[in-house]
Amino acid sequence: MKENLKELPEEVESLEQIGSLRRKELLSIPYERLSEEEKGELIRLIKFLNNLRVAELRKKEASGLITDDEKDELEILDQLSSINEKSSPAIKQLWERTKANDPYVEQVSMSDGKVVEVGPTEEAEKIIWTFALAGCVGAVVFTENEGGARNCVLTHYPPTELSINMKKLRELISRSEKMKTAKNKQVILFIPGEWTIDEKTKKWEIKIKNHPAINALSLAIRAELGADVEIKLEQYSRDVLMGQKDQGTLVVYVPPVGKGDAYYKTWFSSEKLSADAEKQKNVAENI
Repeated sequence: MKENLKELPEEVESLEQIGSLRRKELLSIPYERLSEEEKGELIRLIKFLNNLRVAELRKKEASGLITDDEKDELEILDQLSSINEKSSPAIKQLWERTKANDPYVEQVSMSDGKVVEVGPTEEAEKIIWTFALAGCVGAVVFTENEGGARNCVLTHYPPTELSINMKKLRELISRSEKMKTAKNKQVILFIPGEWTIDEKTKKWEIKIKNHPAINALSLAIRAELGADVEIKLEQYSRDVLMGQKDQGTLVVYVPPVGKGDAYYKTWFSSEKLSADAEKQKNVAENI
């Protein structure tokens, strides 16, 4: 099927309509219940429709008829294409599902925060994720209560917006009484650091320098969840490694209770969050 709008036959409008209807139909089904063939079909449809839209916008741009909103849309589609070149298949799939407004995927942009909840009777996993975590501070707050509800807050802010990050964390946590009374509470802060040589071991290590941010965010979270909440630190390097995939991504997978562990995954680490997970290591001390 040709993907350049200028070369497509007149019936492309009906093809686009058929594709849009089929995409809507597939997105109405929880993603994990789709067959592998249906998942592949959904991704192909999203790419096809995206390509059609890019071609249409390019045509408007060339003729000088493109609006400011359409320019923004075209920029986003171009960024999506560029990012996909440096992404693993799993992250490419997340980008496609996000672009398609998949109700089971929540993307958090920089200078923002969101929350997802998965009830005990739900059938499908929900995903909350962010990208371009390069020098920014990420925070994940996961809770699971005795009724089986799982909630996850994710924020992503540059260090210069510390007070806004604190406010957003408190706001999102305070929305749900389930989070405050949960039996299992896991908190992870993703903090940028710098490679330095340890004077004693003479080995290279990532050292965090922004301790005031750790203290402030910890206080904000504990004000909502309780003073005894343990907070784990994940230190990461901003150095870009040649050929490295998915750098800057932070993804949290939250399935319903009884259908798997909740866990987070970055480009350098992965760990469980559910109640049956082992005791978190590397807990921040003296915070």
